[in-house]
Amino acid sequence: YHGSPEAMYDLSGTIASPVIGFAADGFPIFGPFIDDEGTVRAVTSSYRLKQGQRTSQPGEGAFPGGDHDGTFRDDYEFVEGLGDLDSCNGMSRNGVYGYYVTASYPWVLACFTGEPDPSFDKDLGGPPS
Repeated sequence: YHGSPEAMYDLSGTIASPVIGFAADGFPIFGPFIDDEGTVRAVTSSYRLKQGQRTSQPGEGAFPGGDHDGTFRDDYEFVEGLGDLDSCNGMSRNGVYGYYVTASYPWVLACFTGEPDPSFDKDLGGPPS
């Protein structure tokens, strides 16, 4: 669930990664390696760890303060153009948009580019009537 699906693609980095699944919005999910004009390389995320300390907030369940150390999602910030991928951890290649597995945050998906299929909605209203 939170680990890299390494059994789904070649780890050597010598071949481009295949489609390893599909996201709820129907876009493919690829492993981390692409063929970049004849050179196979890993894609890079455009997120980075924020510098400094979190702003602590009073109250039960409030934001904890401390250093931005990667413990929380909000410890990261998206920087356009920092890496290969957009804010959802995807990009278009050869006319096909897809998400990519990365070696750093957000690892797979940070959001959806498309609309998730309604079959993925959770019914939180209790037992069926």
